[in-house]
Amino acid sequence: MQHIERSFELELKKRLLEAPRFIQCVLGPRQIGKTSGVQHVLKTYFKKSNFHYVSCDDQYTNTNWIYEQFQMAQENKSEVIAIDEIQKIEKWNESIKNIFDTMKKNKNLKHIILLGSSSLKLSQGLSDSLAGRFEIISAFHWPYYESYQLTKISFENYLLFGGYPESYSLIEDPDRFKNYILDSIFESVINKDILRYAQVRKPALFRQTFLLACQYPAQEISYNKLLGQLKDAGNVDQIKYYLDLFAQAFLIRLVFKWGSNLKSRTSSPKLLPAATVFSTVYSIGERSPDFAGRIFEALVGNRLCEAFKNKVFYWRENLHELDYLIEHSQQIYGIEVKSHRAMKTTSLTHFRSKFKKAKTIIIHKENYQKFELDPKKFILENSV
Repeated sequence: MQHIERSFELELKKRLLEAPRFIQCVLGPRQIGKTSGVQHVLKTYFKKSNFHYVSCDDQYTNTNWIYEQFQMAQENKSEVIAIDEIQKIEKWNESIKNIFDTMKKNKNLKHIILLGSSSLKLSQGLSDSLAGRFEIISAFHWPYYESYQLTKISFENYLLFGGYPESYSLIEDPDRFKNYILDSIFESVINKDILRYAQVRKPALFRQTFLLACQYPAQEISYNKLLGQLKDAGNVDQIKYYLDLFAQAFLIRLVFKWGSNLKSRTSSPKLLPAATVFSTVYSIGERSPDFAGRIFEALVGNRLCEAFKNKVFYWRENLHELDYLIEHSQQIYGIEVKSHRAMKTTSLTHFRSKFKKAKTIIIHKENYQKFELDPKKFILENSV
């Protein structure tokens, strides 16, 4: 299969061409190509002698192993040191901190790249002791334009099956496709990323929560409503905790109401499964037009969250609701998502009348591909 140079690879290349200043941490979901992408950047833009790439996978390693790798890189005069699966070493972050600080003090700082299959564990380690020493390069699920470059998948099929190109070859066999997503993707993340590193008292309820949340793509739903539909009910705080773990593991995104208490997150969140396939894997071929519209709205919401990070909300006032609201550079952008260009936009009209200085835009299937190529640029340049 040909290699498609993804956006996170381009960002990594850009940073490696600069003088080393920070540790570069590549974070993102499992099985979306983080390792192959980093290796491609190193092999394409650096001579083999100029980078030192190692993986902790399937090795019985400790912190001494980390120091040994940096010593080898120093002896070989490597410009870049990349360590994969580093989360498998206990207290790896303390060793990296000591090495980074020593190199910086001695004015011998080199490019350091850290990545791993468990981004949840990796991100926890970064926050513990490496504050101010790292930058994050985010690797997301495969968007449509990259999926199309790789496999020529149609947009309609992408809405059904999108996110993991390795699974696209199974599209013609729905049962096999479903089993692949549930066993190789979902269960891998649940067991290897979350249950191994986070405290979850009721694993069965935990799984139910994710599968239930995925049935409400791009819908505002209360914690109590979710709780009421679970077989082994816990409590609201437990559901909030579960959803937060899913978000940290890149399985789902939560968008909150604009103007709500952002610290306590008291508003009902809008749920965005991070890949469209999470919502459709149980309903392939059985989608209603309304559900299909929700899938498309969730897709747009994910691209917005990737571009604008924590500045994406939804807006609602009485019977009027706007799909997304973005705060950027002291400007408010109202975004309505429609499956078809001609659909009514009464809420958008009401929003415009209420917020005179806000800019607005409608995203539909006809302009989606232009939007996806550069979501931030598209919103900023086309909103009126």
